[in-house]
Amino acid sequence: MTVTNGETTVLNLKDSTTKKVFIVGQFYGEKTLPSLNDAISQYSRHPQAGGKMKDDCKWICISAIRKWLKGYKVTNPPIILHYKFYEPNRGQKRDVMNIFSWADKCFEDALTDCKIIDKDNPDWVSNATHEFFYTDGEPYIEIEIEEKGE
Repeated sequence: MTVTNGETTVLNLKDSTTKKVFIVGQFYGEKTLPSLNDAISQYSRHPQAGGKMKDDCKWICISAIRKWLKGYKVTNPPIILHYKFYEPNRGQKRDVMNIFSWADKCFEDALTDCKIIDKDNPDWVSNATHEFFYTDGEPYIEIEIEEKGE
């Protein structure tokens, strides 16, 4: 994958049962998405503030899904979600599990809302993996959807 000035190019997709989604940009300060700690802070401040943060994150995920997965629906569940986070090299390094857990929650909800999967339960999503990298360029998240089937 190559990211240049917000433009994304996908290279070498494995096969038809593997799809990729890219969420590219700085939607939360210099980061792509907030972390679980940020969400908890908003929910603690006011439940509607936390709900708004979740809705905003889910809509960012929905926009990426609509761009990268037009006409796609999982036909061979369960799936495994493989996340690669490219966080900004500058500034404070965040807790990776808090970043991953919030992004995964919002992305799975977005997959359900977009009707890519019927539910975000173990029958449809069996596992998720995550890796973290740091970039001097635009931060982004790469999500690979692998249809595992059983």
